[in-house]
Amino acid sequence: MLLEMLWAAGSTFAFGILFNLKGKKLFFAGVGGALGWGVYIIFKNAEYSIPASFMFASMALTIYSEVMARILKTPVTSTLIASLIPLVPGSGVYFTMSYLVENKLEEAMSKGIETVLITAAITVGIVFVSTFSQIYYKIRRYNRIKKMVKLRKSKKKKQINKM
Repeated sequence: MLLEMLWAAGSTFAFGILFNLKGKKLFFAGVGGALGWGVYIIFKNAEYSIPASFMFASMALTIYSEVMARILKTPVTSTLIASLIPLVPGSGVYFTMSYLVENKLEEAMSKGIETVLITAAITVGIVFVSTFSQIYYKIRRYNRIKKMVKLRKSKKKKQINKM
């Protein structure tokens, strides 16, 4: 498992270079790739379905990317896109096309459906966490503004009372 996570980190690191990530961003994208692959392996070994394992891995990666975006003061996508590279079902697309070319329609259909399900699961994981995080930060910002308005009103009352 650790060796697989190391390979995932390495591939993410390499793709991070292609995406022009530098310094800390590149390092943390590599860590994210390892994290995502580790979560995928854990859920796969716990006998969850393959799409569910990919969904949980993408959810973990999105949470990680949201946190790192706040720490590194960068967009979430700079870490998330590079970190998702190990999870991308490229082999599924390849084998689907290969089976189609070889006229193995049953295998092509099976592999194609599996690939679409994996892609949808990754997308659902990202959208779910991103939406939750946006709602959370908007509520947090609203509460902060509400406190500031309340504080200003109390200061105005104190100033009026002094006169």
